[in-house]
This record gives sequence, structure tokens and C-alpha cells, in this order.
Amino acid sequence: MSEGQENTVNETQQSQTSAQEDANVDYKALYLEEVQNAKKLRKRAQDAEVSIQDFTKQQETQKVKQLRKQEKFQELSENLQAQLDSVSPYKEKWESYEANRRESLLSKLPEEDREALSQKDLDTLEYIVNLKQESKPVNPTHTPGVARDVQPVDVSDWKNMTDEQRRAFYSDQAMRRANKR
Repeated sequence: MSEGQENTVNETQQSQTSAQEDANVDYKALYLEEVQNAKKLRKRAQDAEVSIQDFTKQQETQKVKQLRKQEKFQELSENLQAQLDSVSPYKEKWESYEANRRESLLSKLPEEDREALSQKDLDTLEYIVNLKQESKPVNPTHTPGVARDVQPVDVSDWKNMTDEQRRAFYSDQAMRRANKR
């Protein structure tokens, strides 16, 4: 055999073996394995974040303990004031949000219930308002200019129909309604 023929024979054998290997690969198992690996990595990252948060909290408490022990109350006071200043805008935003939300929820309730429910928390108020709104029945709306598609059935004809004729009549009516929509 010549060199060119040997190369083509080798290439065809390699392509056949690679095609057989592709056919034998379980892609579902590979996918599930990757999903499990991703879950494991996500859990590991979340655990690392939690441990970092715990460590920073421990550092803060250790720093406060040392400042108390060394009687550096001025520095301790400044640290606490800085924390308070960073948190107070959020507190004000939350209080304004809560007041607005409470007012909007109470406005949806009857006058006689507002006084009694004004001291309830937001979750309870939302639940009560949702219950009140769900209890209202929904009436069908009338569309002006649209006639109902009701075709009268002659009772005498109905009595004379067989079961197959009645089924055919109903399927015919269903088809007409579906075509009009």
C-alpha cells in the first residue's frame, strides 16, 4: 500500500472510532454531574461568605471589648456614632415606607375597621385587605353592540334526535364558536 492509502485508512478508522465513542457517551449523566458540581461550588461559596461575615462580626466585637478594657470610651463612642449615622437614613426610609404602605392599606378598608386595625403589622394588614378584595364577586361585563351567540333549538326536533345527532349538533356549535373567535 502506498502512504496516501494508509493515511486515508487510518483517518477513516479514527473517524469511525470517534463516532462510536460519541454514540457511547451518556450526555445526561455528564449534565447531571455538572449540575451537582455547580451545586457543590455554590454551597461552598455561600459557606465561605457566611464564615467571612462571622469573622468580621467577631472582629468587631473583639475590637469593642478591647476598647472597653483599655477604657477608650471616646473612640468607642465615635465608632458607635459612625455606625448609627450609616444606619439612620435606612431607618428613616423604612419608617416612611411603612407609614405610606399602612395608610394605603387602611384606605382600602371600611371606616369602622380602620381604628381597630391601625396597630396591626403590615403583613396582617395586607392579608386582611387581600381577603376583603377576594370576597367581592366579579360580574360579567357587557360589551355594547355585541349580541350573544345563542341559537334556539326547536324542542320538537330535539326530542326526535338520536344521541349521535345530538353529539353532532354540539360539536357543530363548538366549531362555529371557535371559528368566530
